[in-house]
Amino acid sequence: MYLARVKKQGKTHYLIRHSYPEDGRMKSRDLFDLGPDPSRYIVYVGGNGYYYDEALQDALENAGMAVDSEDLDRILFDFIEPHIQRVIIGFDRSRRQTRPPAALNSSQTPPKPIHLFDKRRYHYLRFGHSEQRHIHRVPEKVFRPLHARSRDELEQYFLAEERTLRTHQRALYVSVIFELKRFVPDEAPDQPLIEQMDAFFISRLCRLNADAAFWIDTPEPNGLREDLVKYAIMYFDYQVPHTSPWQAYVEDFIRRHRVYHPPRSVQIKVEEAGRLFGMPWKELKTIDQASLTRLYRKLALKFHPDQGGDPEVFRKLSHYYQVLSKKRR
Repeated sequence: MYLARVKKQGKTHYLIRHSYPEDGRMKSRDLFDLGPDPSRYIVYVGGNGYYYDEALQDALENAGMAVDSEDLDRILFDFIEPHIQRVIIGFDRSRRQTRPPAALNSSQTPPKPIHLFDKRRYHYLRFGHSEQRHIHRVPEKVFRPLHARSRDELEQYFLAEERTLRTHQRALYVSVIFELKRFVPDEAPDQPLIEQMDAFFISRLCRLNADAAFWIDTPEPNGLREDLVKYAIMYFDYQVPHTSPWQAYVEDFIRRHRVYHPPRSVQIKVEEAGRLFGMPWKELKTIDQASLTRLYRKLALKFHPDQGGDPEVFRKLSHYYQVLSKKRR
C-alpha cells in the first residue's frame, strides 16, 4: 500500500492505493479515499495514544488487505501530531521508512528491468551524485526498492522524495535525469544557444511523455502528463546556481593553502629516520638507490652488533632502508 496525492478541483486529495501483479505487469487500484485531510482518520485518546478510525480499517479489510497500525503509520506518518512523531522515531525509526517489496516467489515472473529514467532519479535522490556516466555499472540491488511497483506507485514515490530537494538543487536535478549534458549546440548563428538548449530539453521531455512502455496502464493524456509538468517548472523557473567570483577566490585560496599535517607518531618516525641517516627526510626520498645503498652499508658497519653497535639502532636502520627502497620500486 502507498499514499497517492491527486489534484481535484485545484485541491490536493489523498488516496490509499495498492500495487498488484496482473498479466505479467504491475497495476494499481484505489483502496480508500482519505479526502483533503487524512488526519481526520486519526483518533487521539490522550497523551501519546492514538488509533485509526474503524471506517478506514474496515474499508481496507473489505478490499482484502490485512493491515496493522505499523502499515498505516508508514502511510500516514506525516499527518500524526508532531510530538507523537518524535516519540515514534525515538523508539522505532523504521516505522517511517518504506518497506522494500517482498521477494518474488517461484510462481511470480522475475522483475522487469528498471527504466533508465527511474534509475537516474533514484540515484540522484539517494546519493546526490550529478555525475552518472557509469550508472549502468551500479549493482541492480541498489535499485531493489523500485521493483514490484506500478507506474503510479513509482511516480507517487518520486513525487514525495522530490519534495525534499532544495531550491538550488532542482535545476541540477532536472539536468541530470534528462541527461542535458548530451546537448550539442548547433553552429548555426540564427538561433541563440539558450533557445537550442530549451528545445533539446523539450524534445527529451516529449519523448518520455510519448513512451507508451514507460507509462503502461496509465490514462492517455491530452497533452503533457501531470507527472512531467513539475519537471518543466523546475527547468524553466529555477536556475542552476553559479559560483560568485568571491566564492571562487575563497575556494581557490583554501585549495592552494591546504597542507597535510601527518599524525605525531608519523612525524617522530620521519625525524628518527633522518637522524639515523644523517640527512633530512626529503633528501632521503630523492637520492638514487645506489647512493642510498652506499649510505646504508656505511652506517650498518657502524651500528652492527658484531662491531659493538646498538642492536635496536641497527634494527631501525635496516627497517627504514627497506621502506625507502620499497618506495623507489
